[in-house]
Amino acid sequence: MGSKANDVARFLYKEIVDGDRRKAKAESNDTASGGGARDFRFPYEEVLPIVEKIFPTKIIRRGKTAHQGTFFWNEPGVEQTLSRTAQFMSPTKSRPREGWISQVPKFSCFDTERMPLGSPTNRVLLLLIQLYDDTVWPFFAEERTLRVKGAWDPVVAQELLDCLDAKRAVNRAVIGYRDFTTAGRFCNGN
Repeated sequence: MGSKANDVARFLYKEIVDGDRRKAKAESNDTASGGGARDFRFPYEEVLPIVEKIFPTKIIRRGKTAHQGTFFWNEPGVEQTLSRTAQFMSPTKSRPREGWISQVPKFSCFDTERMPLGSPTNRVLLLLIQLYDDTVWPFFAEERTLRVKGAWDPVVAQELLDCLDAKRAVNRAVIGYRDFTTAGRFCNGN
């Protein structure tokens, strides 16, 4: 999605690691690598400002607050746009700092056939891109394409590359957001 940044209101992103790939296939059973549940996890307090915009409706699910929104995507070879309600769950007692996008395998836009294969030199990011019309489009981006001048809007590419290149613990996935409407941003690296 080489969309112009002026079409994009904001985006939330997360590096896809092996445990996430297994979650999307509903094969996860490796809690040591973050792969027990079928969800994509984020540091809740840090991403809450963007979560409240991408998932604008608050509901109560299982006695906890959940943030609800809608994802839109196009299936390969199909001209029709598909959509599905998505939920970002609040932390639990056992995971007090984490929020998560639930029921990942139920979304064909997260199908592992759509995920580029990453490597240590070509990490893959999941982007949840919200346009100014408030639609949210999940998309995968490869690090190498972000480094190709002109392949992406330079403002979007630089934001993602700055976070990809930031220092962080070896076992930490890249996570962040950028909101062009408020100049808000977060990157979990230094």
